[in-house]
Amino acid sequence: MAAQGDVWSGASFKKIEDHTEATKVLLEKINATTVPVLLRGTNQTVTDLVEELLALEKIARLGGDVLNTQKLAVETIRIYRTQNEVEKMIDLVDSLMKRRAQTKQVQSAMVAEASVALATATSSSSQDETAGSSSLSDVERFTLLTKLSVVTEGRIHVELEHARFVAQLAVIAIGEGRKREAADMLAQLQVETITNMPRLEKLGCLCDQIELSLELGDVIKTPMISRKVNYRALNRPDTVAIKIRYFTLMRRYYQQKEQHLLEARCWYEEFLTTPNDDDKITALSNLAIMSLIAEHQSAKEVDDAAECVAFAPATLLADRKTALSVLLSIKRMEHELSSIHSIVTAFSGAGLIRTKIATELQVLCANHPMLGEFPARQTHFYNRASEHDLLVVATYYTRVRLDRLSKLVGLSPDHTERFVMTLVADKSLYAKMDRLEGLIVFQRQLNCADVVKEWNANVEKCVGLVDRAAHLVVKERMLHNLPLASSGGGAVSATA
Repeated sequence: MAAQGDVWSGASFKKIEDHTEATKVLLEKINATTVPVLLRGTNQTVTDLVEELLALEKIARLGGDVLNTQKLAVETIRIYRTQNEVEKMIDLVDSLMKRRAQTKQVQSAMVAEASVALATATSSSSQDETAGSSSLSDVERFTLLTKLSVVTEGRIHVELEHARFVAQLAVIAIGEGRKREAADMLAQLQVETITNMPRLEKLGCLCDQIELSLELGDVIKTPMISRKVNYRALNRPDTVAIKIRYFTLMRRYYQQKEQHLLEARCWYEEFLTTPNDDDKITALSNLAIMSLIAEHQSAKEVDDAAECVAFAPATLLADRKTALSVLLSIKRMEHELSSIHSIVTAFSGAGLIRTKIATELQVLCANHPMLGEFPARQTHFYNRASEHDLLVVATYYTRVRLDRLSKLVGLSPDHTERFVMTLVADKSLYAKMDRLEGLIVFQRQLNCADVVKEWNANVEKCVGLVDRAAHLVVKERMLHNLPLASSGGGAVSATA
């Protein structure tokens, strides 16, 4: 079918109308600046003047003139705002948002204009007069925020504004002590999906949610929220303050969960992030203490507990042993924290340490801020020294009597037995105890298949060493032009 005018294949296209001249003339007559003059010179009210603008706004909106519709709609909102008629302004915004053929561009512009009233809002105790408008009281500001959040809810093109309105309402609720209500408000926001929200603002909102969940004791919500943060978003030059705040909050979470190794990893992140030297030394010292009192856990257990936090791969501490080796590799540890460095070195060695470093442990527990006010941590510290001694003994003895083991580690038989049971339960040590004989066996009994498998591995290792030695002998003879010995002479042959 041939195209005829505005008809093509049965579809009709409506021509967009242009009301630029009428809009220009009307806005020159009625605007936020001229309204006070018109109110004094005529018997018209603000509502009458706004109705004149709305009449032309309807014509432009139904005619598809988006630009002039936006100018007229925004000017009506501005008039009510400058006249400090907040209730009418919000009612008008709500009404215009629902009008037929209203475009998203106009809706966004109206919300932005209504938000200007929040910028001039101050507390009722200190109200400042601004040019052409009055300040809002706390009650009016709260009402305005509430209605704006309702108007923008569920509209994808103003989701950023909606998130900001709700965040400000949450701040007000926190100031009034309604933290549970504030947490529920923020929980409804999915800030991680708002693409046009600045990264710092998004991270700050997530940190606010984590802080509220910690204060309210919602230990289940905390990891759920923290999973929304990606370590790549934190590893930027402009996110240093947010990153430190984030890991400070996660330290509080792991402190409640008594996950000392992951708490140490949070200190490690802060040590690598903070630019202040004093803060670096403090973070390094706390990292060492938390690593020393950490429990003996497998790498999988640590990884399962750490997956909810935006740890960088560079700070991976697979287990307690890895954490201690990382500490020894930090040069500042030896020079600026020599006392703690000596204790870490003792814990990393293969000797008995409880009696040797008892004095150093007492001094550290009395003076260090992470230990002095925490009796439970001091107990953990001494327990780790005893557990270290038990693990050392287990590497040198296949079996030992309980009384002899107690003397070696400097504990009573009951305490020694308790520590052995704890290490066995943590799968850090294999041991079987014969209480009647008072004997502890550290060597695992092997069945026939295990014995054969071990023997086979040893034979393969031995043959490999012989082959390597023969290769080196032949190589040396060839380098020095020495004749190869005959196979019957007892020396290694060239084909050995």
